[in-house]
Parts: sequence; structure tokens; C-alpha cells
Amino acid sequence: MSNALDTVVALLPDAVQRDLVDDVRAVVRAAPLVRPHTPSGQPMRVRVSAAGDLGWVGDGAYRYSDRQTNGAPWPRMPERWEQIATEAAGGHPWDSAIINWYDPDASLGWHRDQSEHDTSLPIVTISLGDSCSWAVRAHAEAPVSRCRLETGHVTLLAGATRRYLHTVERIIPAPLFSPLRDRGRLSITIRVAGVPRAEAV
Repeated sequence: MSNALDTVVALLPDAVQRDLVDDVRAVVRAAPLVRPHTPSGQPMRVRVSAAGDLGWVGDGAYRYSDRQTNGAPWPRMPERWEQIATEAAGGHPWDSAIINWYDPDASLGWHRDQSEHDTSLPIVTISLGDSCSWAVRAHAEAPVSRCRLETGHVTLLAGATRRYLHTVERIIPAPLFSPLRDRGRLSITIRVAGVPRAEAV
């Protein structure tokens, strides 16, 4: 059985968390948060932005693009984000960092990340702000395992867990420990979304 707690690989210090929040604010000034839509046209319950070579475009298709919807390139991925991903998962040509903002009543339904060029490469997520109920399962009929993600937790989907279904079931208030000014949760998900440069040549 898959174990959600096994995906938690680090807890970042408070000072690092505050620096990460500053990074996010700089990114969203250049790439404002937008509310994506599902293929059925329904608005998602999270708002998203991105940094790096590729960002996720929720325009009714689950795909990556090298441009925002306004035609501007995505902001550069902060080096500290790449360093955290590398410490969690080893060195990879990280090219995409998706920012999700969860309002206090937001959630993210069951899904499997499979829009990347190579779905065997790891995915690293940093949680900031309020806590959340995080759940995983190996496939749709498998038992569900869940745990509470706190601010500063770093999760890793790699190897067998890379193709696990996963969900953010609900946001759990934790204002005492949050580096955010307001209620809600930020996640920064770092991955290799496109064709690595060496392959693209």
C-alpha cells in the first residue's frame, strides 16, 4: 500500500520559508495568478502561476507552454527553488515551477501528473502557509493513504510514486506557523516538463 507520509522528504526552516514567499511574490508580479479551466470548461478551485522555461496553461487542455496567456515569457525560476528540488531528488534539468494558490476553502481533485515529456522524472513540491490533507493511492481501486502537510514540508513523487494518483483534500487552518500574511496555502511544484536541452538538439 502507498504511504502518503513516505512522500514527505524534508521540512524547511522558517527563514527559508519566508524567502520562498518573497520569491513567489516576485514571480506573480511578473506572471499574475490565473484560474485555469478543466477540459469540460469548469473553473478549477486553485489559481496558478509559474516560473521557468515552461508554465502550465489551464485553457481547457492540460499542457505546458513557454508563454503566458498574454504572450510574455515566464519569469526565471529562482535558484533556491532548483536547489531545494535537487536536494530532494538529485540533479535534473528543472524547467518548470508551478505555483498553486489555495484559498481557505480550496481543494485539488484526484489526478496523476502525466502532461510532462518524460513522466518518469521526479516531481518536488514545497508547501507554504496553511496545512492541508494530502492523500495518495497507487491507482483508482487502491487504498487511500493520507497525511497532514505542514508549512515547509517538501514532498517527492519519484520512482513508483511518480505515477500515483494524489489530491489535496482540504485546507487546514494553521495561522500560527504560516509565513503568509493571509489565510491560505501556496505550493511550488518543480519538475522537468519539456524535452531536456540535450535531447532537443
